[in-house]
Amino acid sequence: MFRAVRLATVGVCAAVSFLCADQAFAQSDLKTWYFAEGSTAPVLPFEQEILIGNPTAETAVVKLRFFPQDGGAPIEGGLEVKPYSRQGVNARQFMPNNFGFSLEVTSTASVVVERSMYWGGGLFNYGAPYNTGAPIDMRAGHNAVGVNALQTSWSFAEGSAGFFDTYVLVSNPGATPATVQVAYLTSTGEHAVVSEVIPAGQRRTYFANDALRAQLGARAQYDFAIEVTSDVGVVAERAMYWNGFQGGHATVGVTPQPAWLFAEGAQFDNALSTYVLLFNPNATAITVDTNFYGDSGVLQTVSQTIAPRSRAQIFAGEYDTLRGKSFSITSASTGALFVAERAVYKVNGPTLGEGTVTAGIPKAAYKWGFADGQEGGFVQYQNPADPDRRLFTSYYLVLNNTDTPATVRGVFYIEQGDVAGGAVGVEHTLVVNPRSRGTFAPQLLPGLGNQKFAAFFESTVPVAMERAVYWGNGIKGAHASTGTPLPDALPALLAPTAPAAPTLAGISPSKGSPSGGTVVTLTGTGIGLGNNTTVAFGSTAVPAANITVNNANSISVVAPASGRGVAGIIVNTRGVELFNPAVTFEYVDPFVAMGAPVAIGDNYGLVASVGNARRFDLIFSCTEHGAPNSNNFMFEVVAELRRRYQTNRWGLNWKRGNVGDLSQDIVNYYNGPEGSQMRNSTQVRIYDIIGGHCGNNPGPFWVDQTGATRAAGTVGRWTTDPMCRQARYRDAKFNNGDWMFPECR
Repeated sequence: MFRAVRLATVGVCAAVSFLCADQAFAQSDLKTWYFAEGSTAPVLPFEQEILIGNPTAETAVVKLRFFPQDGGAPIEGGLEVKPYSRQGVNARQFMPNNFGFSLEVTSTASVVVERSMYWGGGLFNYGAPYNTGAPIDMRAGHNAVGVNALQTSWSFAEGSAGFFDTYVLVSNPGATPATVQVAYLTSTGEHAVVSEVIPAGQRRTYFANDALRAQLGARAQYDFAIEVTSDVGVVAERAMYWNGFQGGHATVGVTPQPAWLFAEGAQFDNALSTYVLLFNPNATAITVDTNFYGDSGVLQTVSQTIAPRSRAQIFAGEYDTLRGKSFSITSASTGALFVAERAVYKVNGPTLGEGTVTAGIPKAAYKWGFADGQEGGFVQYQNPADPDRRLFTSYYLVLNNTDTPATVRGVFYIEQGDVAGGAVGVEHTLVVNPRSRGTFAPQLLPGLGNQKFAAFFESTVPVAMERAVYWGNGIKGAHASTGTPLPDALPALLAPTAPAAPTLAGISPSKGSPSGGTVVTLTGTGIGLGNNTTVAFGSTAVPAANITVNNANSISVVAPASGRGVAGIIVNTRGVELFNPAVTFEYVDPFVAMGAPVAIGDNYGLVASVGNARRFDLIFSCTEHGAPNSNNFMFEVVAELRRRYQTNRWGLNWKRGNVGDLSQDIVNYYNGPEGSQMRNSTQVRIYDIIGGHCGNNPGPFWVDQTGATRAAGTVGRWTTDPMCRQARYRDAKFNNGDWMFPECR
C-alpha cells in the first residue's frame, strides 16, 4: 500500500468530471516518466538537463525517447545510473538546436526523474565532444518533476498574458492521434478555447497570449486558469516568461483535489514575494481556506470564495504576519475539488526578477525523492571571462502538518561521475515541529560543497517536501520543484560513506609581487566550501573577500602583501587543513630577471613567423607612436621570444637610452645577473627585427646591433611599459602557469 496520508478532512470526491484524489495518485513503480516541455533552441539559447536519482541497490538502465515538435521521428538515447547515485545528461547530446520536444523516460529500476532548463546566452561549458561553449549570463531557468502516467485531463491554476507570456506544452507519446482542447478561463469568467489533433509521437506548443487576443480582443493583461483535455492520454505542462525572458518558470499539470500542500514560501520586502493561485473548476462557487505555517505554527489564515469556473489569488505581502518570514502553505476546501499553485518571485524594487512555481502536493508521504541538488560551483555553468561564478545553493523544505513532531532523515547521494560507485554522500537528520516548516540546507553539510546530488528523505510522520535552487550573484536565477513520493516497498535508504578527503595539488601562477595583488588559482580535489574556506600564505591570512571558490577543484585567491621569499600555502576547507610542501608561492620583484642569462641564437625564423601572421602590423610599424598598430608587431615579437626562451628577460628598447622614447624596430634582451633589476637597465643586448624599416617594403629581420650601438654610445634601456597597457600581454601565461609579463600584473 502506498502510505500517503491526506492532511485535510474531506468528504467523498465531488461530483465533477475529474478523477478522485485516490484514483489520480495511485502508487507508481517510478519506472516510467513523461515531460511535455523541452528545448535546445539556439535563439537564447536553451540548455536542458535530464536528472535521474537512483535510491535503489540496482543499476538503472535508462532509455530516453524524445518526441520532436517538427513532425520528425522520435529520437532515442540511453544511459546507466549506478545504485545510490545521481546522473545528469544534457539533451543537446540527442536533440541539438531543436526548438521543441517532449520526453519519455523508462528505467529498469525505480528512479526519480526531473528536467531542468536554463537560458540567457551561450552554451554550457561542457567541453568535447558536443559542446565547447561558455554561458554568457545564464539569467534564469526552470525545473519540473515528471509525471508517471498519461491522463485525458490536466489543470493549471496559473496563467497570465500581457506582462507575461504563457505557453502550454502538450505531448502525445502514444500510438494514437490525440484530439486536444486547451481552454483558458479568465478571472472575469471569459473563456478562450483552442483545439487541435496532435499526431502520435509528437508534441505541440500553444501560445496563450495569441489565443486570448484573437478570441477576446486585445487587452493589457489577462489572468486565467488552464484546462487541457484529450480523447487519449497525454501529458501537459505550462511555461511562463517575462521581461524578454529575464525570468521564467514552469510546472506540470495536475488533477483537481480537495486539498493542497506547499512546503515553500517566503515574503521579504524588495527580495521575495509569494502568491497562491487558486482555480475553481466547478459550476458553483467554492470556499478555500489557506493556512501559512512558520517554524512554530500557523502565521496566517486566509478564507476566500472563488466564483464558478474561475481563478483567484492570494498575495502574501498583504499580510503583516507574513512579511519578513519564510513559511509553508496549505489550501483546503470543504469537499469540492480545485487546483492550487504557488509562485515566488524575486523583486528588486519595481522590477520583477526571476521566479519559481510549483503545483501543490495533494498528499503527504513518509518518503520523498529529488533527482536534483547542487551546492557550490561547477565548470559547465562558468565563463572564465565572467566574474560571476554562478554558485548554486539548494534548499529542501519540509511541511509537517500533523500534531506530532517529524524526525526527517535526509540522505544525499552524490553524482556518480564523482565517485567509483556505491553509496557515497552525506546524511542529516532534522526535527520539524508540529504544524510547522523545516529546512535542509546542504550548504551547511561540508561533504556536499561543490557537489551535485540526489536527495532522499524518510520521516516518522507524513510530510510534504519541495526543493528550491538559486544561483548567481544576488540570486540571479532560480527554480523549484515538488518532491516525488516514494513507495513504502522501497527499502530503507542505505547510509552513505563520506566523499574522499580534499587534496591540495597546485598553484598558478606560483610567483608574484611582494606588494600583493596577484590573482592565483589553487587546484586540487574537493577543496572549496563556499564562505567556510580559508587560505593563508605562510602566516598571512587572506581576507574572505579575496577568496572565491570556483568549483570542487579550483579556488581563486588574491595573494596578500609580503616580503620577498617563498610562502607555503595553507587551505582550510570542509573542516580539513591542507598543506602540500610542493604548493608554494614565491614573492619576487616583477622587474627582476628570472633564470640565468643564456646564449641567444638566430631568431629570424621566429620574427618571420610573426610577420606572416601579422603582416598588417608589420606594414604599419613605422607610424607615429600611439597610432593603431604602430607597435603591435614589435610587441608580438617580444611575446614570442618570451615563449620560446621561457624567460621574462626579453623587452622593448628605450631609444638611445632616453626613457620614454621608444624604439620601433628594436627589441632587447637583459643579460644581467639573475634576480637583478631589469627596468631601465643598460645591461642589454639589442636586436633589429625589421629590415627596410620606414621604407616601402618593411620585412622580418634579425641582426645583433649590440656592438654597433655601444660603439656609438647610444645603447638603450630595458622596458615593457607600453605592452602592459594591453590585456593580451598582461594576461598571458607560460606553460607552467606563471605570468609571462609579471611586471604588468
